[in-house]
Amino acid sequence: MNDRPRDRQRRLRTLAAGTGALLLASLAFAQPAAAQDVVHTSDFEDGTVGAWAPRGPVTLAVEDGALLTTGRSADWHGPSFDLTGLVAPGGLYEIALKVRFADDSAGELLTATVQREDAAGTSYDSVVYQAPASTEWTELSGQYSIASPADALTFYVESPTVDASYLIDDFTVTELTPPGVEHDIPSLKDVLADDFRIGAAVDPRDLTGPSGELLGKHFNQITAENHMKPDAIQPTEGTFTFDAADELVDYAEANGMEVYGHTFLWHTSQVPEWWFQYPAGHPKAGEPLGDSDEDRQIMTDRLEAHIGALAEHYGDRIWAWDVVNEVISDNNAEVYRHSRWYEIFDGPDYVYEAFRIAREQFDAVGATDVKLYINDYGTENPGKRDNLYNLVEDMLAAGVPVDGVGHQTHINLNTSIDQVEQTLDKFAGLGVLQSVTELDIAIGAPGEGVEFPELEARLVEQGHYYRDLFAMYREHADQLESVTVWGLHDGRSWLRSETRPLEAPLLFGDDLRSKWAYWGIVDPTRLPEVPDTETPEFARVQVPLADAAPAIDGEREAAWDEANTVATDVVIEGDESGAKADVSLMWDEGALYALFEVTDPQLDESSVNPWEQDSVELFLSPGNAREGGYGDADGQYRVSFTNAVSLGGNGPDSGELTSAAAVTDTGYRVEVALTLAEGQGVVGAEHGLELQVNDGTDGARTGVRTWYDPTGLSWNTNANWGIAELVEEVDEGDGGGKLPTTGLGLTVAFAGAAVLALAGAATLVTVRRRRAAAWGE
Repeated sequence: MNDRPRDRQRRLRTLAAGTGALLLASLAFAQPAAAQDVVHTSDFEDGTVGAWAPRGPVTLAVEDGALLTTGRSADWHGPSFDLTGLVAPGGLYEIALKVRFADDSAGELLTATVQREDAAGTSYDSVVYQAPASTEWTELSGQYSIASPADALTFYVESPTVDASYLIDDFTVTELTPPGVEHDIPSLKDVLADDFRIGAAVDPRDLTGPSGELLGKHFNQITAENHMKPDAIQPTEGTFTFDAADELVDYAEANGMEVYGHTFLWHTSQVPEWWFQYPAGHPKAGEPLGDSDEDRQIMTDRLEAHIGALAEHYGDRIWAWDVVNEVISDNNAEVYRHSRWYEIFDGPDYVYEAFRIAREQFDAVGATDVKLYINDYGTENPGKRDNLYNLVEDMLAAGVPVDGVGHQTHINLNTSIDQVEQTLDKFAGLGVLQSVTELDIAIGAPGEGVEFPELEARLVEQGHYYRDLFAMYREHADQLESVTVWGLHDGRSWLRSETRPLEAPLLFGDDLRSKWAYWGIVDPTRLPEVPDTETPEFARVQVPLADAAPAIDGEREAAWDEANTVATDVVIEGDESGAKADVSLMWDEGALYALFEVTDPQLDESSVNPWEQDSVELFLSPGNAREGGYGDADGQYRVSFTNAVSLGGNGPDSGELTSAAAVTDTGYRVEVALTLAEGQGVVGAEHGLELQVNDGTDGARTGVRTWYDPTGLSWNTNANWGIAELVEEVDEGDGGGKLPTTGLGLTVAFAGAAVLALAGAATLVTVRRRRAAAWGE
């Protein structure tokens, strides 16, 4: 038995395993290095079981130089081996062993599996799944790779024959592709040293091993991804936990890095429920707070205690903090997010109060230079940008000590860089500091099980996008304190999930090696040309002129008999059993009308997040501009089955929405009228259009279906929507209540995003200014 332990124990997370496991594309993994290094062998020649341990109530013994397992009573019982200290992130490994059933045992199949423990729970990754086996020796082997930290990895062998006995021998773990960081490439922090700090969102998992090497080589600022949020710092009232946050701050100081703090005040489930309840000892202890002066004082006192504890603990060791996070609504008409904070304070006064408290608390401990930020996403969208700008302008006029604005910048390949730049220019006029706080650029990868032949082309395109974006950022370096990417590498991105396993929004891949995105920033001359792709002929629907405007009352009246109808048949999340809708469409000079007939047997609005409630969405881009994100007139409109409107447009010139809803025998109905500006409601006009149904179940979103856009990014960009053509009457055979066809041959029979992606409809059309990167000037 021979181990070659790593320099320290690592916490690991699976990137790719053999048969049956999640496979993630990585060019580095496609061609393993020729050099091979055996990191462990077990041959049992010394007559002992060594480090092997029972998994379940089994007996392990060495018989004739092999490990025998007997006494099994469940399929998962078997011999196990701890791989945690032997496998490093970024490496590709072959796991091989010989197996056979005992001479007197039944059984035909054996499976080799790795049990993975991480923050998300327990997962089981098959190395070899149900391989045929007999009483003769046979070899099993498979490739296994891990991307980022987890708590433990345990290899084991099992059989579906629950009472089977079997032997294993010559267990070998071989390193095919060495793990680790490319030490011979330029460091991002050096390339950008004259411009701004470059940061990454991390947690303690990222501080050791190859991940720590990657972080230390390229970044000079960190943000705590989760461990400085309210639930991490004060999970119960009066109990403060700083251990994980301290680990991050200590690491940063030891490695010459700055720390950006995130966040004091937020609206999500990462703010414990006790914040919004009466405290212990109160006559209403545990009940929800109201909006009385007494209730607001309770909230104010809690803010003082929470921020005061952080100020006292860290002082000026953290140079800036997000004081409030995501307080601007996605519904531009209502301006402010109607969170529990907003409800209790009956308006946005809590934002002003939080900044005053923060300044008082940091000044009280002598940390007068700590900068106080307001942070939000979607600031590149004109309407949301204007609402945030107006809030900051009002705060400054009122003497509120807001020092900076954080632009999260969760964007994609279709987001207009011009709009990102316009946001920086607009806020520069206020004289506040600015930082990019949570940057990632989604490539629009499809869901699990969908082929993605465009992957490499998207990664190249992403490299060009990062090139253009950072060229713009460097032109505005005098307006930026720092740029932080939201995750160290793709395997640690919040956009990566089991349902979207190929999403790759960051600068480094799962193997911790540089992507085209990195080279777009560091040396654009190394970028290959973006592969030529045909612009898809987007799906169209002819929308007929209404004989008479329908009454928006939630009822289906005779006027709708003349409408054209399409279906939301593209599955974005969930499966075919999720909520879906037939959507009837018509128009007149003043409005576009839509009637959603939703099939959904279980209606739910228990989530605090409106997009996780049963609801429909309509997206409209007058003129079908497809310029990237959202233009001034573009809008996203969301209406729930109870007629709660949680989105009312995005651009400042987007049309006004009138809606009504009613529960039906098969689900619910939503009727909407969306005003059209002068010249938009005419025969021959074309407008970008998307239609969506959200399926909520027990407080979570379990399904999403759209009419056409298969990317799941309609909320962020107008580039992938279909087209509504305003006509006097629908041409016979063109639509006619069915899904429209496209030049690529999509018909009413298409079943989902897989077909669209293969047909090219998922191709992201990029319309934005290209910048020539003037590196070294």
